[in-house]
Amino acid sequence: MCPPQTTVVESPSPDREERVHNFLARHGGVSVKPSSTGGDEWGSRGWSEVYAADGHTLRCDWSRSGGLTEMQYIEIAPP
Repeated sequence: MCPPQTTVVESPSPDREERVHNFLARHGGVSVKPSSTGGDEWGSRGWSEVYAADGHTLRCDWSRSGGLTEMQYIEIAPP
């Protein structure tokens, strides 16, 4: 597993698409398993996952407080 990368931004991650593209390029493209998301009912915390063909997962955990959004990206190796 790669070390987490935390980024504090004022809006949703402006480099999300680039991160996902690079992740999928390194791990054989998109999995047949669809991406998933979840969060709390207030919209203050959530997560999303993108799955690669080789079994790796790119997970983004995020939280909002005031005008800031904190995002943490983690690459998870297959079991």
